Parts: sequence; structure tokens; C-alpha cells
Amino acid sequence: MRWPEYGWWIPSPMGQDMARILIIGSSAGLGRTVAQGCRADGDWVAMADGATDATGPWDLYIPVNPADPEAPTRAMEAVRADQGALDAVVVAASLVQAAPVGQWTAAMWDEATAVNLRLPFLAAQAAVDLLVASPQASLIFISSTATVRGQPHTHAYQATKAGLAGLVRSLAAELGPRGIRVNVALVGWVDTPQTRAFWSAREDADAGRQAVDGRIPLRRHGRAEEAAALVRYLISPAASYISGAMIPVDGGDTAV
Repeated sequence: MRWPEYGWWIPSPMGQDMARILIIGSSAGLGRTVAQGCRADGDWVAMADGATDATGPWDLYIPVNPADPEAPTRAMEAVRADQGALDAVVVAASLVQAAPVGQWTAAMWDEATAVNLRLPFLAAQAAVDLLVASPQASLIFISSTATVRGQPHTHAYQATKAGLAGLVRSLAAELGPRGIRVNVALVGWVDTPQTRAFWSAREDADAGRQAVDGRIPLRRHGRAEEAAALVRYLISPAASYISGAMIPVDGGDTAV
């Protein structure tokens, strides 16, 4: 992430300025798009995920299961061994389940909270010692406009995303004095593998998508690159006075 006017990114072995970034989860989705953009900016990127295909736009791949409570610690240890420090951690993993309220089980609820709420907390906890050495440390959670909007059937998703908003506020309050910014990107209807899977499972996919697009002020789904651009901005020194923020990237959907 090259912002020469700020002049604080570390020099890379190739002579470029760069940020050291760890992305946890979504190696086939939005996390991958963030990694592509950061690598294009000259940053060093590590990806921690459990995908079967470990190849991608990153310098280091760390095989972990995001639902495993030990995953954040293992990811940080791998980064420490390779780089010694970090400038940013992006938590992109997410789990969506849907069922009528009477069909939900305790196991389903626990699966959702493990990925959507416990993982972000444990990642923040494990990252602090690596981030404090950075002059512009940033912790970013990729979340959803479900934080502020209700929807039938996805009860654990809505609840955990709302809980994540509270976590961001408390982390920003505690970690700010240590120089670590904490923010969350509230992603709306963006064209990602997860969104495409949702629509492909709907019998009325065309009509449903048209209805959603008709409600969004910009009248379309977003592109993954547009959501990734917000994450990259929050990583950058241009966002150096932004912390504790919940910023939507949704075409205006939550504004109406």
C-alpha cells in the first residue's frame, strides 16, 4: 500500500514501500479480492484459510480452519516467523445459515458464532503483539449490512453481525491508546461467490435479484473490487484517524 506522502511503510527487499497484511478467511471470495488489490499495491500478503486450493495472490498461505479456536494463534505464529510484525489484519471469514426459527439447532447457532463472532475476537487478541510495532496498525473486520437490517431465517447471522459491531467499538476503545485502529466494513449486495450461491439456490432468482437491485439507490449489485477498495482504504494511512467506525459499502441500500 504505497502512500509516499505519509512516508512510514517499511521498505521491502525489492525497494518498494509495503504493508504487511494478514487476511483470515474467504480465500475464494472477498478476501481473495482484497489480497489481489493489496498485492497490486506492492504489499506483502498472507492468507489464512482452509480452502483446498492454496494457490492465489499472496506471499504466504497458512492452512487453518476458521472455526478452530486455535486458528488465529497459528496464523500469527506463521506470520511472526516470516515477517516478525504486521501492519494490518483483515478478518474476512463468514458463515451464513438459513432456516425457519423452529428448525434452528444449538449446533447451528454455535457454528455461526464460532466463525462470525468468536474468530474476530480471537484474531484481535492474537494480533495485538504483532500490530503494536507498526506505526499505523489496523484491524479490519469484513461484515455485512445485516448488522443493521433484519431478515427472516438467517437469525444467527444477523445476531452475530450485530454483536461484531459491539466488539469493534470495545476493541477500538481499548486498542486505540496502543496505536491500533479497529474498523468494520458493512458489505451489502456484492457479487461474490457467496452471493452467487445464494441466488443460484433460489427458484425465483431473476425476479428476486431484480427486486433487490430495484431497492438499492444505485440500482445494482456491487463489484467485489468496490468492497475491497474500502478495506484497502481502511488499511492505508489515509484512514489514520478512523477507528471504531462501521462503514457501509452497499450502493446506498441501508440509507433508504
